[in-house]
Amino acid sequence: MRKMNESNFKEVSFVNYGNQINKRGQVTIFIIVAILIVGAIIGYFFLRGSFIGESIPQELEPAYDYYISCLASTAEEGIHLLGEQGGYIEVPTFEPGSAYMPFSSQLDFLGQPVPYWMYVSGNNLLKEQIPTKSSMATELEKYVEERIEDCDFTEFELMGYDVYVDAGSVEVDINKMDVELKVKSKVTLFKGEQSAVISNHKFAVDSKLGKFYDMAIDVYNFEKADMFLEKYAIDVMRLYAPNTGTDISCAPKIFVDEEIRENIVAGLASNIPSIKLDGSYYDLSSEEREYFVTDIGSKIDENMNFLYSPDWPTRIEIYGDRVAKPIGLQPGMSLMGFCYVPYHLVYDINFPVLIQFYDSEEIFQFPVSVVISKSQAREALPSTLWASIESRVCEFSNQQIDVYTYDIDLNPVEARVQFKCLDAVCEIGETKIEGNDAVYHGGVQQCVNGYILATAEGYSDGKYQISTNEESIANIVLNKKYDVQLDLGNVEKALVNFVSDDYSATALYPEIKSVELVEAYYNVSVYVYDSSSLFFPATSRRECVDVPKSGLAGLFGGEDEKCYEINMPSMSVDFAVVGGGKTREYLTSDQLANANELNINVPLFGLPQDLDGLQTNHIRVDDEVVYLEFE
Repeated sequence: MRKMNESNFKEVSFVNYGNQINKRGQVTIFIIVAILIVGAIIGYFFLRGSFIGESIPQELEPAYDYYISCLASTAEEGIHLLGEQGGYIEVPTFEPGSAYMPFSSQLDFLGQPVPYWMYVSGNNLLKEQIPTKSSMATELEKYVEERIEDCDFTEFELMGYDVYVDAGSVEVDINKMDVELKVKSKVTLFKGEQSAVISNHKFAVDSKLGKFYDMAIDVYNFEKADMFLEKYAIDVMRLYAPNTGTDISCAPKIFVDEEIRENIVAGLASNIPSIKLDGSYYDLSSEEREYFVTDIGSKIDENMNFLYSPDWPTRIEIYGDRVAKPIGLQPGMSLMGFCYVPYHLVYDINFPVLIQFYDSEEIFQFPVSVVISKSQAREALPSTLWASIESRVCEFSNQQIDVYTYDIDLNPVEARVQFKCLDAVCEIGETKIEGNDAVYHGGVQQCVNGYILATAEGYSDGKYQISTNEESIANIVLNKKYDVQLDLGNVEKALVNFVSDDYSATALYPEIKSVELVEAYYNVSVYVYDSSSLFFPATSRRECVDVPKSGLAGLFGGEDEKCYEINMPSMSVDFAVVGGGKTREYLTSDQLANANELNINVPLFGLPQDLDGLQTNHIRVDDEVVYLEFE
């Protein structure tokens, strides 16, 4: 193109000035028209943003319907998580248990963490973590918001659609029978000449989340205040474990911890699933099953379960003498004419129960800890968010202390540490390995002549007396336990006791052929029993004594004769003492570690023929000597 010089340009401009004005006017009109057209298009799409469903061109409805169904599916996923995880999508921070209290803040149910609504923490605090409907709605809103742009429109793109989804916000309302969602998110749809922009979306998902949650709160509040699960657990304890009682017998009664624990766990596993709440979701097979029905003040019209598994963390502590000795064989008691064995055991029992509400489509479940302390239910907690189930003394840890735990060779041993002050036993923590030491740094209660108690798996318990208002360091040595096999020769049954100042062990031979011992000085006693057919029939005799007369006559020595009828129950003696003896021995850790077997040679007396012979054999055990020999 030829360049125009400046003079020519000016000329042309001058000559065509009028035409130039006309051309500029035409350009201005075209610009205005273009702006109006673009504005109309923008206005069209803007107005379309307030339309829902029926305002969308029919050809675009399938893509939009898919988008709503995608959001609904995402909401359903979140609802299912809320139900399966006790009202949480993001579970609260995990809090581990301890060697003493094996619970954490979550129950592992089929590999899924379900937060406890009430649980016992590792430091023996009763804690709650209960969601609200508001918190559940907030979690579901976040869950859906994070996935608004995740819907896959690949299939629609292959059919000629173009779909654009922007991030947005979600509002959730949890109702009894559904969950409503309001979503603000710009969705732009194109196909051919058709297009639409929708920014507000509202839909509902059928769900009983709200109803299940309301029922769960009713059940939880009733359990919290009434402790009906603890009451069932106490009944199990009384039926499946020895508590307090008396047996008519001349042989000692032996209690084995492991057997008691197995029986309690088996009783819980059998009975907890049988519990029902008053309602219409079950039929009772017999009138006796009414025992398992509890009225919480409202009717339950949905399916529900109470679950307990022996595989879940369960703590059972047993207190009391495991060997109950007979009374009636001691010198001077032959006039009784029979023997009896009194016993008394108490328990701490802690275990989880999972409570479920469900139908064919969804489930809502939450676990709680059931707490039995010294054979009694925990204190009711009507309004507190957390409370200690220890003594009030334990709340004031205002003295700093260092506790070191070692074995007999001064190697560090990690241990659970408690502090005993008067009748209160407080959980204070655990010693942890730091270099060459196992140490606890922390607070304890101020106490004069208290005790630091230390326990560790595979070691005997240790203790250290301390006045924490004056001392700040405690060194505790824990003796390692060694499993020792026993051989008493050809005896039918024997009771073997090893008793030292700080440790004791008992074996009922031959049912138990091994015993755990630590290095110590032991008083060893052995009672050998054999089958007996002795039978003492019931008897009755009259005993008379002189007693002072009442009134003035009694002051001057007057007496009256008073007579009493003494009834003796019949008694069969299935086992009688036929041998035994005692000795005192120091057993070293080298002997215990290197021994394959401990042989015990026991004197035998023969089978008694009457009650006097039974008493004589029992007394002879104190005079005879048994001999220990390691192999």
